[in-house]
Amino acid sequence: MDSSADDGKKNKTKQASSLPEESLNIAILCMAFVYKAMNGLGTLATIWATVVLLGGFATLIKQQDFWYVTVIAFVQSIGILSGYEDPAHQLFIRAPEALIKEKEAANRERQTSGWRRRTNPQQPETGTTRMTTRRRPQTGTTEWLKEEGCGMYQCQNFLGVVISLALPMAQVAAVGTCMVLSLRRLKKQDYVDPQYLNLDDHRNIKRSLNIFYGLVLAQGIIFICRFLNPFVFGLRIWTLGKYKLFGPSGRNITFRYMRDNYQEFIAGNVRAAINMNLITFAKNLVVSGSVDDQLVGIRAMDRILRSVEYSSLALVRLRTSLDANALGKLVSMLGLPRTMEEEDTRGHAARVVLKLTPDILVSSFPQILSVISSSLLNTLHKKMGSMDVDLVWFGLRILDRLTDNKDNLKHVMDDVGDLVSKIIKITSWCDHGSTSSTISDSWIEQEIIPLLQKQDDLPPAFIQKIDQEIMIGMSLNILSKLVVAPGAAGVRKETKYTFNFLANTGILEHVEATRVISCLAADAAVRKEIGMFPEVIKKLKDSLLSKAPYVNITKVAAKLLLLEYTTSEKLNQIQSFIKENHKLEDQSFSVPVSAFIEELDPDQLFLPWMQSVLQRLDLEDLVSAPRVNHSQAAAEALMLLTTGCEDNVVALLQEINQEDLEKIVMMLFSEDGEKENRRKLAHIEGRNLQPETLCTLKKIFCAEGEEHTRSMLAKLLQNLRSYSGPKKFDQYMLVIDEALPKVFKGIIDEVATLEDTSSTNENLAQVKDGRSIKEGKVLESFLGLAVQICRSQNADVFPEVLDGANLRPDTFVQKLKKILELFNSPTTDFPSIRRSTLELMTWMVANKSSYREVLLQCGVYQQLHEVAKTARKLESFRGVHVLGEHDEDPDELGLSSISSLVTELQEKLLYSPSFQERSRNREHASPISIIID
Repeated sequence: MDSSADDGKKNKTKQASSLPEESLNIAILCMAFVYKAMNGLGTLATIWATVVLLGGFATLIKQQDFWYVTVIAFVQSIGILSGYEDPAHQLFIRAPEALIKEKEAANRERQTSGWRRRTNPQQPETGTTRMTTRRRPQTGTTEWLKEEGCGMYQCQNFLGVVISLALPMAQVAAVGTCMVLSLRRLKKQDYVDPQYLNLDDHRNIKRSLNIFYGLVLAQGIIFICRFLNPFVFGLRIWTLGKYKLFGPSGRNITFRYMRDNYQEFIAGNVRAAINMNLITFAKNLVVSGSVDDQLVGIRAMDRILRSVEYSSLALVRLRTSLDANALGKLVSMLGLPRTMEEEDTRGHAARVVLKLTPDILVSSFPQILSVISSSLLNTLHKKMGSMDVDLVWFGLRILDRLTDNKDNLKHVMDDVGDLVSKIIKITSWCDHGSTSSTISDSWIEQEIIPLLQKQDDLPPAFIQKIDQEIMIGMSLNILSKLVVAPGAAGVRKETKYTFNFLANTGILEHVEATRVISCLAADAAVRKEIGMFPEVIKKLKDSLLSKAPYVNITKVAAKLLLLEYTTSEKLNQIQSFIKENHKLEDQSFSVPVSAFIEELDPDQLFLPWMQSVLQRLDLEDLVSAPRVNHSQAAAEALMLLTTGCEDNVVALLQEINQEDLEKIVMMLFSEDGEKENRRKLAHIEGRNLQPETLCTLKKIFCAEGEEHTRSMLAKLLQNLRSYSGPKKFDQYMLVIDEALPKVFKGIIDEVATLEDTSSTNENLAQVKDGRSIKEGKVLESFLGLAVQICRSQNADVFPEVLDGANLRPDTFVQKLKKILELFNSPTTDFPSIRRSTLELMTWMVANKSSYREVLLQCGVYQQLHEVAKTARKLESFRGVHVLGEHDEDPDELGLSSISSLVTELQEKLLYSPSFQERSRNREHASPISIIID
């Protein structure tokens, strides 16, 4: 299956190496050469007639030939055979274009709303019908045409049709006349009477007339071949089909493209014409001053950029031809008034701008934010049904892509208040007051899949529900990027005043909402306020302990829309999986159907020729979005909420039970997770599952990247264990304390892994390898948890803990010393790793004097000098917050500097009786602390 997919991609790339109109350009160039040949013959025939025949033999040729030559010369002189290539005849081709208004066809094309995500809107609340009724009564197109100037409209159209037919009919008549006259004379050859054949002045008449009539006949034959040539017409139809440029506007733009390119070739501008393409031509229409041309151009651009085979190449060509003025024109189209004509222009412009968003810098186009806020996100009504959902959809999509650029985020921060409030309103309008309004596994199993298996379409209410869920995800994703941007204090202030919308159960189904909570938790006051919502803590706990931590509800919703286009076999596979899930005696092996659907590849959901569905529904980015770990995001949010806030610690401890806490502790250790995954894999391989189902389940169970989750969990447990309030949670604390042997073993394993990495790198703090950074963060969090547990429990049990981890004191100290060696300079990725190591060593020697000898034997004292030399203020903090700011002021927390910790530990080691003997050959200077800013 993979190989076939690869072959498909290769074929698609090969097909997209050239645009379809490039072949049309070659055909038009050939037609231009033919025209030049035909025009040359006509010019030569005219000159020959006037100079040779009517000039030299005017009195010698027969009366019949005189009039034939005269008529043909007149026809040639008028230039009627040149058609619209002759600038003098542009009137005949441009007048019909201006006069003929296919209003009924154009109105039907507008009513189909080609820019909308669904051609036949199933949601009357989108405003499509209301847009048309604001200006015209819904009594039918022909009726209002009759009421308002139907006579003028018909006369105008009639005149345009007459003119458009006049030139071709005149050309055909003229060519026919010239060819008939020429053929009659060439056939008879009686140019000279017999009595004049031997006279010198009649000797060349026959040759001259044969040349003339031959030239005229050859010109006529070329004209007929050119006029009836099906090749160019076929290429035009092929281009229309490839780009799906159906309707009057499609015919209009391709006709004008051919005409203008033809004229460029005739004028000799071959290089410009041969390199012209349809999307650049459409862009030129968009930047013109004509409203009609703008609509034709933007509609063509949208449809070309949605073509499956040519969208990427067309986008490259468009970007090459765009300048700042043209891009600014496209952006300004997003704010057009909501009239019947301009609504279509604005919708297509939104799709085009979405494709061009990576090229847009807010600093160059500052108006784009106000346009999106005031026009596309115009959500001032009180009900979701009053919104134009498609415009809001594309407004969110454009804003989402804009905020992916860090430079844009800086400028967004300048005026973001109104934008943030509207984004929050969108999330609150989706009626998530109850779980029935969310996309749940039961809803998918009981309603969606059975309905699709009956080969029924999804009802409008279901589609609206799914679309709303996706828009919530997009809104929250934008919000999560805004609140972490540099200078985002105003955004966080605006969000925290209305952050109670995050307490909604449905909202918290989205991993993006969890990220927003993490960002808001940077503020100590907001952190405490969030903790007052027990439903937030509960939902975060549920997400943390979810059986499918990688479920992204936005991605699931997008794939639900695609199930409407999938095959019966795929629906049967999903239904079979659901039945197998319910039959399981041990539900710990079950997998949520939402997780199963999310892991389905888009290629499995529908056939390759249906890729246009993705383009039309604008789901490409959503279904191919990278995997997100909701459990990890929940762990981070809970960790931040419980940092320095005992009320939140109490709220979480009251929400969880002992079994939940044991699960959290078990999630800390990779070997436990791997063992659980092996158990699940062995179980599913023993079941009689379809190969595709088995492959999908393996992807769910074998997901990688758990290091960051383990790091967050360790810090969360550290916060819980630091609780010293009046409420008793002794059983919970005991669960955490019992994990200490495994924590020590985890520290040893991580150090061993990092030692292998350090064999090629002297300083791990300078290593930017993603894997090493993740392992360093895990090690840092484990050390912090170990220090907290050791400080909170009886020091007498420490030797037993080491025995439980199969560690000797000297082995353990050697590993701690190795950490100081490996991370011999601090880094923002794990700033407190040396602090926690020193704190653990200090606690050991403070609670058991015999450990001083162990530290001295392992060379810790000498290593402390190196630590003091490289100490930095960065290590005076507990850690670095996700916003890029330090979580707390170290002075307020009573945290000492890294140099103070070094000095304290050195002083404790000086009390060792054998210290003088061990260091007699060393110089005993007082420790020098160097703080590097």
